[in-house]
Amino acid sequence: MPVDDSGNFFAYGFAGAGLGQGMAHDVFISYSSKDKPTADATCAVLESKGIRCWIAPRDILPSADWGEAIIDAISGARVVVLVFSSNANASPQIKREVERAINRGIPVVPFRIENVLPTKSLEYFLSTPHWLDAFSPPLEQHLNYLATVVSSVLKGTAAPSPPPDENPPNRRWLMAGGGAAVLAAAAGGYFLFGRQRPETFVGSWTAQRIDFGPDVPSPFAPFSVNSFYLAALAAKKVHGNFSLDEAADYRFSWGGEATGTVSYAGNTASFTSDLTKQGTTFTFAVLPTVPPAVMAFLGGHDGQAAISLARPATGLSMAMGASQGAGLTGTWTTSTVATPSADATRTSLEVTAAGRYTYKFEFTESGTFHAANGTWTQNRQGGTSLSGNYKFDGPDQVSAAANGITFVWRRTS
Repeated sequence: MPVDDSGNFFAYGFAGAGLGQGMAHDVFISYSSKDKPTADATCAVLESKGIRCWIAPRDILPSADWGEAIIDAISGARVVVLVFSSNANASPQIKREVERAINRGIPVVPFRIENVLPTKSLEYFLSTPHWLDAFSPPLEQHLNYLATVVSSVLKGTAAPSPPPDENPPNRRWLMAGGGAAVLAAAAGGYFLFGRQRPETFVGSWTAQRIDFGPDVPSPFAPFSVNSFYLAALAAKKVHGNFSLDEAADYRFSWGGEATGTVSYAGNTASFTSDLTKQGTTFTFAVLPTVPPAVMAFLGGHDGQAAISLARPATGLSMAMGASQGAGLTGTWTTSTVATPSADATRTSLEVTAAGRYTYKFEFTESGTFHAANGTWTQNRQGGTSLSGNYKFDGPDQVSAAANGITFVWRRTS
């Protein structure tokens, strides 16, 4: 059950009276329990205009989990009305619920009943809503205009101009910071920023482009298979995926693919890339018996054989699998788990009897991720961290860079 530092309950809602009874709603009303009389009046006026509201505790069933009910109500809402006051301003629960609404692309209409400004944390999330000032009497006038604004937002139309303010405040505010800006309109203190989807990393993303700077080291540099990796990068046969949930947990993977032909001469195998047209020669061996420690390190299992690929002045590369013919014919893989200093890595080398090969590699990591003011930081499981810069190009495309590598991400969900 959401509680502020003084033990007061907080409620959030999106229109839709009686959600606890299974009824649909349009608006979720968010408020501090100290402002309950105003919140109840807000709900009454909106519902008198035919706008369905959800408000706690009215719409939470006695047997329901409070937190789950709040989350479900937000997910089912089309608009959030935030009864904004100094009480609401001090509540971490209200910040979390507003953040959840913004991350879902749900417009928030702050209904300001006290002449106070949002804290920086709330200001960041309230950067693109409609604002209404309602701290000058009569309250009924502001509530009726709120109903008009909410109705317009639900219909996707522009709201009419507010009625004249009988007691205009002494000054209008211009607030900017942390990427947020709120500009007071001259008449009635009504702030209009439309229904633009917020720029957030929460969701799933696919890399549209991955650019490697000239000084980016290869993770395979010490090993003989580095030639496959370099061929994939040279031909830009690379891919990436990123996902972030609302708890700030991320999962990131990227990899590539190289293809070509393979020929043999004794115990040497020559791989010629389709991508670069360059050839690489390995001394190879098929090992029917593999020491248990090597098998475990490569992610193999009992009954598998191994291959080794050697080149001068590079480390030996090995993979596990089963021989399916002459030479290296078969599918050979490695799978290593993530550690505090390394990603989980998977590779596969498929060689056909017709003399074709496909080499694939994939790096995967997870941890927590935070982004604000053009800077992102990820903390990988195990305690290592990395920071970089980002820039959104609309809500569904963002470029993120660090250590000479730039990813251009496109939102997929």
